[in-house]
Amino acid sequence: MSRPAIGECGSGYHRFIRRAYRRSIGWHHDRVSNSRQPPLDQLRTFFAVYKAGSFSDAARQMGLSQPTVTNHIGSLEQWFGRELFRRGGHGAAPTAFAHETAATLADHVDRIERFLVGEVVSSTGSRVVTVGGPHEFIGSCVIPALASVAEALPRIEFSIGPSGMMLDDVHSGKLDLAISTVRPHGLEVQAWPLADEEFWLVGVPSMARDGASVSQLSKLPFVSYNRDLAIVRRYWNTMLGADPIFDAKIVVPDLLSVKAAVVAGLGISVLPSYLIHREVADGTLVKLLDSEEAPINTVFLCAQSQTWRSREHVRTLAEVILGNVKAYLGPVSG
Repeated sequence: MSRPAIGECGSGYHRFIRRAYRRSIGWHHDRVSNSRQPPLDQLRTFFAVYKAGSFSDAARQMGLSQPTVTNHIGSLEQWFGRELFRRGGHGAAPTAFAHETAATLADHVDRIERFLVGEVVSSTGSRVVTVGGPHEFIGSCVIPALASVAEALPRIEFSIGPSGMMLDDVHSGKLDLAISTVRPHGLEVQAWPLADEEFWLVGVPSMARDGASVSQLSKLPFVSYNRDLAIVRRYWNTMLGADPIFDAKIVVPDLLSVKAAVVAGLGISVLPSYLIHREVADGTLVKLLDSEEAPINTVFLCAQSQTWRSREHVRTLAEVILGNVKAYLGPVSG
């Protein structure tokens, strides 16, 4: 659905947008001789180039031609009377003034953008913070960990998806924060360790075997996330020095469902410790192999660097998530 032009809005809607827009650029009005305000689409282009690091990438992401992007930036530079980007063989490097401009305008332009697509819906105008990540971790760790501070939380919208997709959405600005099992590379996205997940081979107590060999374990029924036994295979390679030579009895592409099947006694499986450490602690499940060499992943909380610098409400929520998830999980060795 196309966004309405500012002049096409209803009177109340129009007044809100104009006030927000004027606040977003009024800070610089006394620095320039030209009183005509730059169009919002030029500011969108500025942020696209700022995030992408090149005119061509910004043009592709926005569905514009590169000359259009160049013209937008040129018009803004003329209006500001300052250079925004230094063009070179490695892209467009923001000047110090561009960093200042981005930090000052980001929240205002973002608010206008979100209003136009219906994302700011609170009657108080409160900002929605968007957080993405795997649904198992969000449902089992993040949401329960935030229960103790529920009244102090901002409005939050969660998105569910694999780490690569969530990192792409943080990089493009679609998400404010992402929870990822993959550490991002480069300076545009920052990452902070949120949790360490070990992988444990578990089953109900009746399936435990003292001194079980590879052969004995391989004969037990397995529940797997996929037919390729991806998680099981990594565990088998690391812990047993062998490839799994069996098929899963049950395949279900959802780790919460894998856990449910294991708890029900339908088979054994390899699961991340954050998902089952309470069941191991209370004896509902047992670890079928015990070793300090269990495969381990670090889960990261990620944010775009510019977002982190300029948006205090995102930083505040990130700090709450980091502190509360770590406290909620505590030690997960069992």
